[in-house]
Amino acid sequence: MSNRYRALWISDVHLGSRDSEPQRLADFLAQNSADTVYLVGDIFDMKALSQGKGSWCEASTLLLGMLSELGNPTREIIYVPGNHDAPMRSWAGKRLGNIRVEREWTHTTADGKRFLVTHGDQFEHHIQINPVSYHLGDQSYYLMLRFNRWINYWRSRLDLPWWSLANHVKNRVNAARKMMEKFEDVAIRETGRRGFDGVICGHIHRAGIRYSAYQGQALTYANCGDWVDSMTAVVEQHNGAMDILHWHRIPKIAHIMTQAVAA
Repeated sequence: MSNRYRALWISDVHLGSRDSEPQRLADFLAQNSADTVYLVGDIFDMKALSQGKGSWCEASTLLLGMLSELGNPTREIIYVPGNHDAPMRSWAGKRLGNIRVEREWTHTTADGKRFLVTHGDQFEHHIQINPVSYHLGDQSYYLMLRFNRWINYWRSRLDLPWWSLANHVKNRVNAARKMMEKFEDVAIRETGRRGFDGVICGHIHRAGIRYSAYQGQALTYANCGDWVDSMTAVVEQHNGAMDILHWHRIPKIAHIMTQAVAA
């Protein structure tokens, strides 16, 4: 029996990269639906594909078909591209079948709050980051994703749920934690400055909901997380409440091994 929400947000699927988990997202979408579905950027990893660092698998094709069939008269799918699928931004204001493409979007919750929906890469431009540290951190993250496949292969053999090595490390490394907190601070400030009640974004691959304030105004920051590591989504309940969903089900062992070998 599937769960149905008023709205659902997913981001950072990175279809076409070796780290994407399309089978897990397809499994999630088969069990969770919404009146409005938002694709909040980096759905495709066009950078990886253009640089010859990616791979396309049958599961990615099946997921694309599933996304295209999500729309019906009671559903709307809004795609807000990110920095890894930035070429899609030129399609803003157009439709791709059942999917509407926009640079950003305003979502109004059941209790009347206005949320800015954006991928979030623009917030990073306001943060001073040492280029060398950024590069080393980026490479370390992708190395941890490779290790994570093997860890979760053995966890699946022991019938244990999915576990994220990268999230475990990021939350314990002071520099990484501070950078993500700065990102959240910038997102909250920019959202408040524009007069919204909150923001829903992705980009930094850390799911969470944070309540804060900007010049006395109560604001909500929500991040979708990703579908290469944390396997999370943001949902709006029918009363307007926001939640994070974690999808801990392990995909088929054969799929994990296929991806691990491909790397």
